[in-house]
Amino acid sequence: LVDKADVIITHGGVGSIITAITKGKKVIAVPRLGKYNEHVNDHQIQIVETFSNQGFIKGIKDVSELKETLREIDTFIPNKLESNTEHIINIIEDFIQNV
Repeated sequence: LVDKADVIITHGGVGSIITAITKGKKVIAVPRLGKYNEHVNDHQIQIVETFSNQGFIKGIKDVSELKETLREIDTFIPNKLESNTEHIINIIEDFIQNV
C-alpha cells in the first residue's frame, strides 16, 4: 500500500518514517505518547521533530493538527534522504580485507 500511496500518515517510529521517505512519499507523522499509554516514553516526539526540522516530513504534535496539515501537504516538497549504507559497507569491507 505504501507504494500506491501519495501521502503516508504514520506514528513517529523511525522504521515507518524511513520506509515511506525512501520511497519518495510525503509523510505526516504524529508521535505516540506515554500520557495516552501508547508508548513507554515520549521518544517519538524527538524523532518526529528531527525528521520534520530537516525537511523530510511534516511532523505534528497532535492529531488535532492533521486536518490543516493535510491541506498543506500538496505544496510540501520533502528533502530527499540520502542513504550512507553503501559507503559504510565499503568501509567495513576495506577494513576486513586489510586485516
